[in-house]
Order: sequence, then structure tokens, then C-alpha cells
Amino acid sequence: MISLRKVNAFTKLVRFSNIQSSSRNYCSALFISGNKAFVTFSYLCPYLDFDSRFNDLEKLKKELFLRGLKINADDLKVTWEFYKRLERDRWTLENRRIEFHETISNLMKKEERTQKDEEELIALKAQIKILKDDLKIIKESIWDVEETVVIRALKLPNILDERTPEEKSVILKIVGEPVDILPESRKNHLDIGNNFGVLEYINPLQYYLCNEAALFELATFTFCGEILSKDAIQIAGSDFCRSLVVEGSGLSYNDPNESFILSSEADSVKNSLSRLHLVGGASLMSFLSWHAKQIIERKNVPLRYFTIGKQYTPMPKNLQSMGLFTVCQSSSVHIFSIIPEMKSEKYKLEFDSIMQKAIEIYDKLGIHYRVVERSASELRSWESYKVSFELWSSFHQQYVEVGFISAYGDFISKRLMIASNDASCRNQTFPGIISGMIVSVPRLLACLLEQNPDKLEIPLIIQSYIERDFSIV
Repeated sequence: MISLRKVNAFTKLVRFSNIQSSSRNYCSALFISGNKAFVTFSYLCPYLDFDSRFNDLEKLKKELFLRGLKINADDLKVTWEFYKRLERDRWTLENRRIEFHETISNLMKKEERTQKDEEELIALKAQIKILKDDLKIIKESIWDVEETVVIRALKLPNILDERTPEEKSVILKIVGEPVDILPESRKNHLDIGNNFGVLEYINPLQYYLCNEAALFELATFTFCGEILSKDAIQIAGSDFCRSLVVEGSGLSYNDPNESFILSSEADSVKNSLSRLHLVGGASLMSFLSWHAKQIIERKNVPLRYFTIGKQYTPMPKNLQSMGLFTVCQSSSVHIFSIIPEMKSEKYKLEFDSIMQKAIEIYDKLGIHYRVVERSASELRSWESYKVSFELWSSFHQQYVEVGFISAYGDFISKRLMIASNDASCRNQTFPGIISGMIVSVPRLLACLLEQNPDKLEIPLIIQSYIERDFSIV
């Protein structure tokens, strides 16, 4: 057989740098405080509606506890209310200044002004000067507060969906049974793949799929694409996005453990808020880059896309390498949907529809898998509800997440100003977002390799695509 190799290596034209927070001039790429607005460009300002979160403080405390987040809700509420009070005082002074200007303008328009008018003009101008000084002071105070309270408030997690289990994950569905392999016969998928000549693993950043494994990846993409294209549009996503989108999605834009930050030797500004991040076209951030600061007409929603490509995720330093299960770059199929009314029944139906599409794919693979509702403590801060698709790893004797679907509500759309409205541009709302990785090819391949140490058993449906599209004479 002709050897087919798929190279999985990062470009050498760039290097990934660790930007230390101690050297930064900015606290956030998403929210630019007033005193920084003069020196950096603010592409958008997130919609800040934390009043609703603090109105039900007990609910917020409970959700923080369930998620295992150590955020002092009481203290944050006090500082937020202080910030809002400063804002109200500023607008009161601003409105009074406008009133004084209007009064002065009316007096100046008089053809003949009396001595009383002249005295009033002098008094009004003096009051305006005092108001300007007061406004300057209160603005500077607001800017100082913004750098703390708003940034802290933006770190509050998403509101939990009512379907999210509070304490333990819930198994929704189990198909088939795990392959029973004797302990002495269990082998790591890296050793099996090397013996079969289908995998060359160097490190989490670099590995090669060869021969049948390379064909397996291509056929899996075709198989998934044919099923998803019936109800969704396939697009080609960008592999790169800006810091704004990274933070808008919920990640920390300056944490090298959450995204790959690109830099070159020519970089002179290390504190820029417009740095590029390598995320991969098959990622949530890639989809969000299309819609940030956009208004979508309701007649065009729901919008449902999917993409096939790479996803790049750094491996945390405290995580032990598990071969293909923890690679930093993976070929995957990712789906994305926008629903206009987040609180309507359509939002739940859309999530269920995408989940059924994923179940259809795994059912046709004819392998053992299970569908799991993730508990609150297992969710990332930007997720409100998540369902995982897990396969059994015979070597590690545990289930591994091979795909997932997450509901984000309007959490991200408010942060990135993704809005929807009717044709008259009235009744503007923030739509709900649903997205997820349908399948990660490296993880799927790893589980299949471990199921039979003596032979790579490719699912029949995938084998049929290989024979149809990639037969070699």
C-alpha cells in the first residue's frame, strides 16, 4: 500500500509566547475602561446587565458553589452598586450641565439683556465651571472603579440551565457494551498504532497519521459532513482570531494555557489587545469571529453552520500526557447555531435537534458509546448546559469525551454584542448560542485502536467511505 502521511506540525514562522500579566497595561481585551480609551481602540463594549444577576443573590451564590468557584458575591454586589451609583451621579451632573448651557443660550439670544440677566449669566458660567470640575473628578473615579468591578463582574459564570444536574453527571443513553480485554492484553493506543504503522507520535504538538489512519480521518469527515449538511451549512472557518473574541468566548486572552498566542521576533508591542490567537477553524472562537458586533435579522435565524478542520488547544502543564487524548491539535467536526429567542421552546428544541444528529452519527458507527449530561462542577464558566459523547478507553479503563454539545444562552452574545432584531430594527434582543464538537478524530481513533490490540477495526460505515472515495488501484 502507498504510505499516506498527514503532517500535524506547527508552523515555524511563528512562536508561541507567554505574556506575563505583570507586564500588561490592560486588564481586559473585551472591556476598555475610560482612561484607556484614549490610548487604545475599543472595537465594542459588552452589554453589562449584572443588575439582574445581583437581584437574586442567593441563586447566584448557589450557582457559584455548585460550579466550585470562589467568588465573593456579596462583596462584588456592593462594589457593583457603588459603580452604578457613581454612574447615576455622573449623568445627573451631565444633565444639569446641559440645562445650564441651554439657559445660557436662551439668555444670549435676547436682544436686550437686563442687569439681572447679566448677573445670571455670570452665575451660570461659574456653576458650569464647577460642574466641569466635578464631572472630571467623578469620571476619574468611575474609571478607577471600572478597572476592578467591571472586570470582576465579567468573570461571573453563565446562568445554569434548569436541565444541568447540580451534583452528579447523568447518563442519558448507553449503546452497546465496552470491549472486554484481559489486563495482560491491554495496550496503549500509541504502541498499537506504531505496531500497525498507522501512527507516529512524537509529542502533543506533533504526530502523524499514516496509511489506514489517514484514510480513516478523511472518510470520517465525509461521513459526518453528509449527515450534518442536510440541516446545516458547511463553512471554512478561520484558524486565527483576536484577543477580543477569545475573552468574549469566556477564555483568558493572556493565558497561554487556554489559547496559543502568536508572536514573532518583530513584535514590539507585547501588551497589544489585538494579538492573534491560533484556535483552529473547527472551534467556537472561529465561529464567533464571524458574528461579533453584528445584528442578525430574525427572519434569517436560526443560523446553523458546521465546519471540518483543525482545533488547537494548549495542554495544561499540570495535565499528564495521554497520547492522542491530550494532543494540542486535533482534526474535528464542529457545529454552531444561533437562536433568536433564548428563553423560547425553540432554543431547547434546537439543542435536542443537534444532539440527535450527533447520536445518529455515533449510532451508525456501530460502536459502544454513552451520552452524559455534565454536572454544574464540570462545566466551564461560559457553559450553561453540556452533553458529552464518551467512548471507552480499554488501556486507561475510563470513558473519554470524544464529542460534546454546549448551550451558552445569551452569555456570549451579550459579551460580543451579537444581536438580533426584526426588519424594522425594533425589539432588539441577544440570541442564544449552541455549539459543540461533534467528533474529535484523534480521540475516536485512539479508542478504536485500544479496542483490539491485534487489528485496527475501522467501523463498517467509515470503511465503506474509504472504499468509495479513496480506493487505490
